[in-house]
Amino acid sequence: MIYSRQKQQGVALVISLIILVSLTMIGLTSIQRTTTDLAMAGNQREIGLMFQAAEMGLVTAEDFIEASTTNADFDDPTKGLLEVRADDPTYFGPDYFDATAWTNASQQAGTLLDAYEQPRYMIEYLGDRSQNPLAAINIGGYGTQQTGRTASIYRSTSRGVGLTGNSFRYVQSYFGKDKP
Repeated sequence: MIYSRQKQQGVALVISLIILVSLTMIGLTSIQRTTTDLAMAGNQREIGLMFQAAEMGLVTAEDFIEASTTNADFDDPTKGLLEVRADDPTYFGPDYFDATAWTNASQQAGTLLDAYEQPRYMIEYLGDRSQNPLAAINIGGYGTQQTGRTASIYRSTSRGVGLTGNSFRYVQSYFGKDKP
């Protein structure tokens, strides 16, 4: 079959436009995927930083408890040191989700360079295990009272903030310390 030259004009242009549109679609799809992957990586970094900051606060709080020689320190809510009395019906504890509580009634745990805010912690002294029903924590026999020993029980709460200041991580633990 013989084709004339006039019938073949423009076919190369049409084929090259189809290839160009296909390559453009592939390029746009890969740009969109890269943008999504970058956002997911940023979120993972934010999550990791928040958790590290919250854990840093918790460790600092436990170090503070371990180093304290008296429970008399736990009467200053402006420092994040609170005493919980089981017989006080007016005590509701701090509002952990209120940002002003962390600004006005907590202690800074340390310094993280990338964090929007530095990690902070609060400690609640729940009392001695034998004196306060709130301190009688016993999970699977773990908190069983030992003969002749009195343990003071504390609840530490820490708040870690990510890079942007829009997300927070809260971590809480109970800590028991033998009274001297």
